[in-house]
Amino acid sequence: MIEINREKDQLPKISVVVPVLNMAKYIERTFDSIIRQRYPNFEVIIQDGGSTDKTVEIIKQFAKRYPKIIKWKSEKDRGQYEALGRGFKRATGTLLTFINGDDYYQTDALIKVGRAFQKNKHTLWLAGQGKVVDERGHQFAHWVTLYKNILLRLNSYTFLLLVNYIMQPSVFFTRKAYKQFGPITGDKVHIREFDLWYKLGKVSMPTVINQYLSCYSVFPGVGSAIYYDIIRRDDYNTTRKYTTNPVILLIRYLHNWARVFVYKIFYSK
Repeated sequence: MIEINREKDQLPKISVVVPVLNMAKYIERTFDSIIRQRYPNFEVIIQDGGSTDKTVEIIKQFAKRYPKIIKWKSEKDRGQYEALGRGFKRATGTLLTFINGDDYYQTDALIKVGRAFQKNKHTLWLAGQGKVVDERGHQFAHWVTLYKNILLRLNSYTFLLLVNYIMQPSVFFTRKAYKQFGPITGDKVHIREFDLWYKLGKVSMPTVINQYLSCYSVFPGVGSAIYYDIIRRDDYNTTRKYTTNPVILLIRYLHNWARVFVYKIFYSK
């Protein structure tokens, strides 16, 4: 901790936005993973969409324990994209990120990001590795993680168009980049964070952190095949805004259908 304290004045402030809605079952794990970060300069902005379970009660408990770190609001919104927009508007950090209420960070994730930014201060964004975990936090889909890690190391805009290999909770971007290329768009059903990745990547690809920063949760029974089909179509149509290459679009199309196939087999219960 002494070494980190010495770095305090050099490390960038990081704003972590947490959009939540009825996540009482999982949110404590998410909050714990943020609060336990050995990082000297960060804030947590919680944007609740009007939860009706015990989510707000849990938020209040954490806010009371960490009043200097946590800011929160609970208000109705039109979807996660609006919650994120409101949260980022309140953010004061040099680096911004967001994590959902059922995902969580690995130990010292923020330190790894802060130090990487110190070495690459002109970068627009940074991306690290992420694990896919189940409800209990057990890692699975190892082959998915493997190919995404390989593509992350290659770090090519063409590969990003072919396959969205970037793990959302492991992405951090500068506030300046967000103001120029944001906001994150979406609708009531889902967000299009990859649209922001496309915009940023077209200018410069992210600074890669070849270490695990987060865990992305996938639970059987969450969502539906219809919901995933909507995402598949929207993903493809968004990608068409950034390329007309028929080979890239075909591979993207096939990859998205493969995702739906895997979803229907393993997660639709």
